[in-house]
Order: sequence, then C-alpha cells, then structure tokens
Amino acid sequence: MSGECIAPRFDLCTEAWIGKVSDQGRIEQERILVLAHPSAEDMCQLILSEDVDTVICNGIEGQYFDYLQWKKVQVVDSVIAPVDQALEAFARGRLQNGSILLGR
Repeated sequence: MSGECIAPRFDLCTEAWIGKVSDQGRIEQERILVLAHPSAEDMCQLILSEDVDTVICNGIEGQYFDYLQWKKVQVVDSVIAPVDQALEAFARGRLQNGSILLGR
C-alpha cells in the first residue's frame, strides 16, 4: 500500500493490507501491517509468515514474482487502484493482472 492506493512498486511498499475474503465475497479480519523500511525481501517474508495466498500489487520484479509463485502464492500484478476498489474487485472475482480501477 501507499496511503490508500496500491503501491506503485512492490519493493518500495512499507504497508501491507492483510485480510480474508469469505466465500460470499465479504472482506473479513482485515488489518494493516507496517514494515520498518521498504524491502521486497522483507515483504516476501511477511507474505510467507502470514500464510498469504494472494498478493495484489503493482510493479513487482520478476525474481520476486517467480519466488512467490514458486511458494504457491497467487500474484495479481500491475494493478493500479485504490485499495478498497481492488479488494472489492478481487472479492467479486473480477481482478486480474493489469487492472486499472480509477475514478468511479
């Protein structure tokens, strides 16, 4: 995250929204975790330690994308959107790589 939007680069992100989407598409158990400093390695470690199964991001380097996929984490990349709009689209099964959700 970068404020209320998806961070423009994965390696510069200092906040992560962690939550659960129910089978009915409702957001549950949400919280925001803050990293001490921007770091793609630390973000990957957070993702794995929190048992995250899907990452929504923008601008992730290939090595981190491949690493997370290898660890069985789905990565939805190149998303440009406010966090709430991206989460809503994800919960409805409508978020995909390259989604741009601005100005509603």
